[in-house]
Parts: sequence; C-alpha cells; structure tokens
Amino acid sequence: MTGSNGGAGGDVARLGGARANDSFKPRAAAGWDRAADLEKDPALVPERAETDVPAELRAEIERQMAKYPRRQSAVLAALRAAQRVHGYLSHEAIVQVAAVMGVTPAYLSSIASFYDMLNEEPVGRRYVYVCTSVSCHLRGAKEMYDAIAAAGATLSDVNIREVECLGACDMAPMASIDGRFVGPLEQGDVRQLVADLSSGRAPLPGRGLSDSDFRLPWNADEASSARDGEHRLLLEDIDTPGLATLAIYERRGGYKALRKALKLGPEKLLRELEASGLRGRGGAGFSMGKKASFIPKGTMDKYLCANADESEPGTFKDRLLMQKDPHRLIEGIIIAAAAAGANRAFIYIRGEYEYQAGILDRAVAEAYRKGYLGDRILGSDHSLELVVHRGAGAYICGEESALLDSLEGERGNPRLKPPFPALQGLYQGPTLINNVETLANVPLVIEKGADSFRSLGTERSPGTKVVSVSGNVRRPGNYEVEMGIPAREIVYGLAGGPPPGRSVKCWFPGGSSAPVLLERDLDLPYDFETMAEAGSMLGSGGIIVVDDSVPIVSVALRLAKFYRHESCGKCTPCREGTNWTVKMLERVDSGEATPMDLEIVAQVQQNIIGNCLCVLGDSMAMPVGSMVEKFRDEFERHIELARERADVALAESAVELAPSTALGPA
Repeated sequence: MTGSNGGAGGDVARLGGARANDSFKPRAAAGWDRAADLEKDPALVPERAETDVPAELRAEIERQMAKYPRRQSAVLAALRAAQRVHGYLSHEAIVQVAAVMGVTPAYLSSIASFYDMLNEEPVGRRYVYVCTSVSCHLRGAKEMYDAIAAAGATLSDVNIREVECLGACDMAPMASIDGRFVGPLEQGDVRQLVADLSSGRAPLPGRGLSDSDFRLPWNADEASSARDGEHRLLLEDIDTPGLATLAIYERRGGYKALRKALKLGPEKLLRELEASGLRGRGGAGFSMGKKASFIPKGTMDKYLCANADESEPGTFKDRLLMQKDPHRLIEGIIIAAAAAGANRAFIYIRGEYEYQAGILDRAVAEAYRKGYLGDRILGSDHSLELVVHRGAGAYICGEESALLDSLEGERGNPRLKPPFPALQGLYQGPTLINNVETLANVPLVIEKGADSFRSLGTERSPGTKVVSVSGNVRRPGNYEVEMGIPAREIVYGLAGGPPPGRSVKCWFPGGSSAPVLLERDLDLPYDFETMAEAGSMLGSGGIIVVDDSVPIVSVALRLAKFYRHESCGKCTPCREGTNWTVKMLERVDSGEATPMDLEIVAQVQQNIIGNCLCVLGDSMAMPVGSMVEKFRDEFERHIELARERADVALAESAVELAPSTALGPA
C-alpha cells in the first residue's frame, strides 16, 4: 500500500476524524454504530428544483460529475466542494449535494463518515494538523504537538490536532497548516507559528514545502546533484527549474518515449516492458509487464489507475515525483495504457497531497493542449482520457480494490478476490493498477530499451529504486540507488546514519508494514529477494531507522495504533486484531502485562497474517510480531520497570493521603 498517503498516538485521528480532546475510536466505529434517528425523513432524493443550492457549488459539482462515466465517482469532489462553502458537511450541505447529484443524503452521509478529511461537525475554518505518526514520532512530534496545542489554545476558528502520516517524513516533525506542509518544526517555532495564525499570515515563511526557497536544513548548503552512492535515473533532472512545466520537460527529452511507443504498438510494448524486468515499486514487486499482459483483448472500455495514494508511514517518494516531474508520470501512464489497450485513466492521489494534485492538474491540462492526451494521440489510433482524482483521507484506499471502490464513489472497502482487477476492476471493466514510481519508469524503459534497464541492479531486481529514508538519521530524504546496493550505504552513506553517539537499534526496510531488521542486517543487499530471505520485505522502499535511544515498546504501540485507526472494519481478524493488539501493548507500556501476555501478543499476530480480506491486518501483525520476537528481553524489562514506577507512584499517593499522626497543641 501507498499509502496516502496515509493512527492513534494518544487520541490521534487522521484528517477529519475525532478532535484532539475527543476519546479515540477506531475507524470501524465511524457511522455503523450510530443509532437510527427515527425523526428524520425517509431517505429520498431531494427535489433538484426545490433545493436552494449556491450557484458556484452547483456548477462545481456538475463540472466534476462530467469527468466520469458514473456520476457517483464525483462524490468526494462534491463533498469537499460543499465543505469549502459551508465550513463542514452540515445537513444543509449534504442535501444540496444530494439534490445536484441525484442521490440520497443517506448515501452521502455514509461516504462522509468513512473519510477522515470530511467533517460532519464544525471544526474551524483554519487548521494545524501535526503529524505524530511513526517517523515523526521518532523525531519528537508528540512534544511538538503538545507545545503548539498549548500555545494555540486561545486561537478562535483554528483546529489544532494530531494526525496520521502526511507523506512528508523527510520534514519531520512537520504539520499541514491549511494544506501547506511546514517543517522541520522546532520548539522555538511555536510562538511565531501561533502569532502568524493569529494575524492571518501564512505561518513560518520559507519553511513550507510549496515555498519557492524551501530547502531541508541538512541540504541547504549543498548542491542538488547526486551524492556518492546514488545512481539517478528518475531523479536525474529532478531539481531542474521549471521541470513541472511541459516546455522544460520536452526540452529535457520528454515525450520522446511516447512517440517511440506509439510506433511500436501494443504487442511490442508489452514484450519490451516484460523483458525489462520492471517490478512494481509500490509494495508487491510484481512484474509490471506481466501484469499489463493480463488485461484481455477486445473493444470494451479498459482502465488504468495510477495508485498515488501514498499513505504508508515512511514513504514519500511519489510525492517528490509528482511534485517536481509530473509529466514523466503522465507519459508513463499514456504508454502503459497503450500497451494494455486502456482508453480511460485515473490518477488516484491522496487528499492530503493538495499541492501536488494542483501541479498534476496543470500538467494534465498542458498534455491535452499539446495532443498527448485525448482522441488519436499524435495522430495514432490510441486515445486516452486522464482524470486526477483526489481521495479524502483513508490509508485503506492504497489497497487496489479499495481504491477502485473509492473511485466508483463508495466507501473504500477491499473487495473479495477473485475476480481480480485485470478482469473485473473499475466499473466492472478490465483494469491495470500501477504505482506512481512504477509508471514513471516506463518512459525510461521504452526510450533506452529493456536491456539498458536490466543492466542495472540484480538479475531478479533490475533497475534503480527511489528509497525514502526517515526516522533517526541525520539526512532524511529520497535517494535513488541501484538495486542490490548494501543497505548500510543507504542508511549511513547517503542518509548520514543516526545522530552522534547513537547506533541503529532496528530498521524497517519497506515502510511501516515491513518486519524490522537489526543493525547487522544493514550489510545485506537492498533488493526484493534478499529482504524477503532476511524475513522482511523491500515493500514501498521506505526505510525507517530507529536508534538505540528509542524504547521499542513505544514504536510497536505507535505502529499498532496507526493500523487500528486505518482498519476499515470490514473483516474480523483486522478489526478486532488491531484493536486487541493496541490494548495489550498499552498493558505492556503501563506495566500491567506479564511475560505470558507477550506470548499471546505474538500468537495473535500469527493468527491475523493471511486471514484478512486485504493486507492491512498483516501490515500491523508482521512488524509488531517481529519486534516482540527480536526484542523480547526489552519488552520484559519495560514491563518490570513500568510496574516498579507504578508501585512507587502508588506508595507516594498513599503517603500523601494518609492522615497525619502528629500531635496537636496541648
């Protein structure tokens, strides 16, 4: 899963869920357990002519519906438009959207209750969402949130809260302030941040990802060229000024691969992609060419979905590619669609990536104007319509079948398989789903040839990989390396290793869902096969480093809370297993558990793996199980120390509450 972009540390909720002072509820509890209101009118479609809808809102909803074969696909865009107009999704707002779309308010409420960025109660027109997910947690995000919340307590109409991973782990600790990613934050920034909010200014100028002069502090005095140990293909021109525009992209050789691909034709394209050995860069690592070959031939509508829902904690590579080189993704989509015979394509981008979605919208419009999209592209027989589709905050939508349900206008629940998307996917038609980085590699494969691509990396893991490194390292960021490079060269050579005086305790090789490995495993080659043989996985390519200053119990608990919150609740092993794991780890953290409880925790993780509708439950069970297995002694010590602290605190309370035995005056 990507995931995202993408928990519940303390009372954490992702965008649009419980506010900071509310008690935490897992996602599964949102909506389904509410008692029916028998006083409400029956669920009927409001009369369009009798419903007063602001003209601008009506026009925006109709514009969005026109993009899709099915009007319900525009539901997230319609609800977000109504939320912008009304401030939140009031009953009036829901009825207005229902009237324009020709659906029931009940349907819209069921959608709004699922997605975290949709608010059914007033939460404030402005917001400061502080990420406290795994990578930010490792860099003091909880303390940062507490300081901002305390200093901003008197601000009116500003919603300050903790949220889950925003896909900006390289900026940790960070916050999304009215959609603008700001970081890395320091305690000294708090007063200025609150003062800027109070005065209506954009907080901390120059510190936002979208600011023209933004640079990460550890890169501020260095050139943007590749570091020793990198092998840049996708990132070769990434910092070229204006690369996001069509003119500069074409000047750098953009869309030449498309012209070559259209001359080759679908059959030769498929053979070239399969011969390259290009494997999916989103998590599963399946052959991209083989996956495309599963799409049946014929004249029916076929679809391609670019999975840009990058929500996996520790992963932020797709954000960079879309933000700085959007036309490479678009060119890859057009070529992949030509190979699979798809005539409609969608980029499903996580809702939190507002800035990147705007860049994609402009790039798609440029491609249409130049004839790279639309009917008979560059005079060929290939036609393609492309839509940028924004999510609304749900990690589960990174799972391919949940993504399809969400794109169709439903709650993002995973589907039973088979049938698989290649045969029966979006709108029940054949569908190819690929990750952003995977598709961005396609123009390279076609332009330079399969043999050139295979000449890099290893035999079974060819090419390069963009690796996102975060957590306890000196230079978090994205680094493009040749597959098979020792992981130590990535963590120490490129990312600078842990802070001075610290060492690596453990690391996640492929995002938060990968089982952890130890410091000695850093000497292993970083490729799909070796990571699997070591008992983990390369996954999304997000390396999260945990140093020896961090209690392992806090990492396991923070991770479990993320997956508990992100569970859609559809299947029992995931819904109950994630919730139960959090409760047991809380007992461990407080000292209430026993060593026997650790055996039960480990056993429950094994019972979750392989028994869920999708891999979300496994994504918690695998890393948590690996931490219990590899750090059993530390878990037991944590229980004993926590119990001793609790006993001391109880004794001190008893002394304070005991009646005085001193004699009074004679």
